[in-house]
Amino acid sequence: MKKFIDWVIMLIVFAVIVAMVVLGLNYYFPKNSTNNQSSTPTRTVHKVTKVQKKHVNITAVGDSLTYGVGDTKNEGGYTKRLKKDLKSTYHLKASVSNYGISGERSDQILKRVKQNTKLQKSLKNSDAITVTVGGNDLFQALQKYSTASEGKFTLSLERLNIKYATQVQDLLKQIRRYNHSAPIYVFGIYNPFFVYFPNITQINRAVTNFDETTKAAVSQSNSAYFISVNKLLSQGQYQSTKALSELKQSSTAKSINEMQISKIEKNLENTKEKNIYLSSSDHFHPNPKGYDQMTRLLLRSMKTHEQWLYKD
Repeated sequence: MKKFIDWVIMLIVFAVIVAMVVLGLNYYFPKNSTNNQSSTPTRTVHKVTKVQKKHVNITAVGDSLTYGVGDTKNEGGYTKRLKKDLKSTYHLKASVSNYGISGERSDQILKRVKQNTKLQKSLKNSDAITVTVGGNDLFQALQKYSTASEGKFTLSLERLNIKYATQVQDLLKQIRRYNHSAPIYVFGIYNPFFVYFPNITQINRAVTNFDETTKAAVSQSNSAYFISVNKLLSQGQYQSTKALSELKQSSTAKSINEMQISKIEKNLENTKEKNIYLSSSDHFHPNPKGYDQMTRLLLRSMKTHEQWLYKD
């Protein structure tokens, strides 16, 4: 009898041990079944689908490069080309309002943005905004100081650059007053005399400094992007190292004192422009090929920063 009781007790103890092991295993390694889900609720992920706009409004504000001076095809410079390219690329309708005025400096463009109610309304309703600025600030000063000593020339342009920095910053801030979110695409400037005077470093440096000033102002404005055209439009077809070296060897002028812009423009009258991207009529503004290149660079930036394309 005692043996039977001992055996029963051992059986009970064994059963308890097995039960404890099973419970322990279930605790540390729970079954992954549909009937035993974690108490943490699952999150439903909804895929956001972007809806492309069928029509966009673009406002182009600036100087003669916006107006389209030099475009013998009468396609409004880069503005009408952009309209066509947007239609072929995105299959949408684009309205491009051109507020470019030839000869205007940054302070004059700024004044228009502050006072022109029609321009203000266009900016307010824009999906994207383009700007050309700075060229007249610099080249009007070059005409004024090209006969000055090198020291006075350099100092005058440095002072001008400081003034320009304030003007272009104010211009972008003013545009943002009327439109807080539309991306702003700002073109840089170029040296239209480069192919004739590639070794005059004062002008090349001045153009580079103005571009850096514009780029800095653009970087301080939200959703604003700088588009560099300096190398392409300044050098034209002389882009390779070999072609550029040969071009520099063909020119002997090395100082600003060896050129006067007014005389250059007169001497180039009725001659074919050496730069394939600039106009033979004034040897300053882009020709149709030049505006094609500006449009290409603009569209590339718009593709990279294409928040303008989709509905909110």
